[in-house]
Amino acid sequence: MSVTLNKSNVLSHFTGFIFVLMAIVDVYRYIPIMILTIAILSIAVFVLSFPMKNTNYFSPAMLFIMFLLIMSLVNLFFTDNGYGGSITLIGNLLLSYVYLTGKNNKMTIWIVVGYLVTILFISYKLFILNLSANELYSGLSRNHAGFAVVFWTVFLLFHLKVTYNIYPIILPLICVILSFYLIGRTSLIVSLLLLLVVFFFKFKQNRFVHALLIILALFVGYYLWLKFETILLKDTNLAQGLDTPRWKLWRIYFENLNPINFFTGIDVTTLQMYNKFGGNPHNSFIKFHSRVGIGSIAFICLFFISLYTYLIRKNNYIFWLLILLTIRASFDGDILVGNFDFIFFIITFYWIKTEPYES
Repeated sequence: MSVTLNKSNVLSHFTGFIFVLMAIVDVYRYIPIMILTIAILSIAVFVLSFPMKNTNYFSPAMLFIMFLLIMSLVNLFFTDNGYGGSITLIGNLLLSYVYLTGKNNKMTIWIVVGYLVTILFISYKLFILNLSANELYSGLSRNHAGFAVVFWTVFLLFHLKVTYNIYPIILPLICVILSFYLIGRTSLIVSLLLLLVVFFFKFKQNRFVHALLIILALFVGYYLWLKFETILLKDTNLAQGLDTPRWKLWRIYFENLNPINFFTGIDVTTLQMYNKFGGNPHNSFIKFHSRVGIGSIAFICLFFISLYTYLIRKNNYIFWLLILLTIRASFDGDILVGNFDFIFFIITFYWIKTEPYES
């Protein structure tokens, strides 16, 4: 008895396996060689998925990917950035492309596993080892943990929506709980908004449930405020409001733009304040410009086209998921270029794959 393997199914599972590796590499950050390995695997699954004779490698999507790659390589001649960022970028772009052209239902189990790797790792260190939020990731602040929770939660929510049209409330609830214990301003705010978005779309036709939720949320919020007011104001820096070094970092970056580095990207090692923050501008889009120069401007233009397209197609749920990811990415530099890029790319450009539908 012979067994025939479906190539498309195998490659979809292979793609999902790479998603899991992405999560593992983020958790075990002391094995950087795995980042290169994943990028190579992503390139391999792309080549295997799209034989040259059946694929237009010069489609608009491929031209855009080539442009970003070329600009990331040009950037190396004007900054101290290394080839690792370019390899990571191309790996994420091709991995996203494969997801958008593959069989999404075959990837579900792998995306769930990737999500669980992140959530269980953070939960274990928080609630079993009783580590502080800043001790979860070696050499990184609590903001990275919150970033990981938000991004993997949104990715799973997005995948379940586009594949099965379901809105599991449990996922944003877990996100809110973990974000609360991770005591990060942006993650906590985004996770609360995410809970409201998912709840609204899940019970879109039931106004009574909406009213009940609002009343319940007010009571729970008031209780948490009474019990955890000091933690919420002090440990998350909410009391400082907009008083944060981020604004100064962003201002310094734009003040140092000139016609040349606008095209090539700025070498942040030449900006004194950035050395205090490991070259991190705490804004993924500014970070992207520092890596690919004018390529990031092209990406941002396409990003706004995506938002507009989701609105006119009434893909409202995906629109709000993307908005929440953007808010989170605007206050930290964990994507563009990073391990979570594929999530942002997939949700940004998913409209290219689909026909208009109501959400």
